[in-house]
Amino acid sequence: MFVYALKEAFSTMQRAKLTSCAATITLTVCLFLLGLFMMAYVNTNGILANIRERVQIEAFLSDQVDQKGALALADSIRSFPPVKTVSYVNKTMALDAFRQHFGDEALQVLEVNPLPASLKIEFQEKDRTFSRVKEMAPLVANLPGVVEVEYGQQWLSKLDRLLSTVGAMTLILGVILASSSVLVVAATIRLAFHMRKEAVEIMKLVGAAPGFIARPFILEGAIYGFLGALFGLILLGLLYTVLSSRMAGVFFLTPALLVGLLIFGTLLGSLGSIVSLRTLRR
Repeated sequence: MFVYALKEAFSTMQRAKLTSCAATITLTVCLFLLGLFMMAYVNTNGILANIRERVQIEAFLSDQVDQKGALALADSIRSFPPVKTVSYVNKTMALDAFRQHFGDEALQVLEVNPLPASLKIEFQEKDRTFSRVKEMAPLVANLPGVVEVEYGQQWLSKLDRLLSTVGAMTLILGVILASSSVLVVAATIRLAFHMRKEAVEIMKLVGAAPGFIARPFILEGAIYGFLGALFGLILLGLLYTVLSSRMAGVFFLTPALLVGLLIFGTLLGSLGSIVSLRTLRR
């Protein structure tokens, strides 16, 4: 029964080659664009995850805190479970680091060193996440002698918003492209149904079940969806090859996402067929 339905699906596709090619090309473009946005999301998420793993807290100390007090404060911070190391940076070290990055010109008019001493706090590998650092920052800020803490919260929040924006755009585009794909397949199956209308009427007269009649059309739509997803992924792979040869650190879709996109395309094609058949039965 399945073999018969599959043969009928391919037979219809061969008889309407132009329509079949048009449907497959349209689905290929739709699913390629969806895969492209998914790849953009994966890469944005990967970059953000890499940055989050390297975040640390820098606690700036009051001028009243001497080296002995700073080292004692560092010892108390090391007692927090997420903390791996705490490094003391005195005012002289901070000035040297500033000169290495910005030169002496910015400090020539100043008679004293304006830079505060600080403690640089690094976290255990499993705790090197933005959420964990964000939890720890208020605890460090409330310690005596600490006047301010910095962990890149402003640009990290911007990256978070960027990731959310890319994710939302991917979702919206996915809905639009999925709807377009369903409509394309529905129109194609409607044409295929009219091409086989006489055969369908004969099957109805001899008592063929509705499921038996519909199965070839649903399989045809599934084939369109699968081929569209397959060709879309091939194009995406070619694009990835070009990008990765010119830019380092570009991520491709994971195997799970690749399989998911193939399944998604197949289901879209099947859904388009079902929508078309239900419209024709009315």
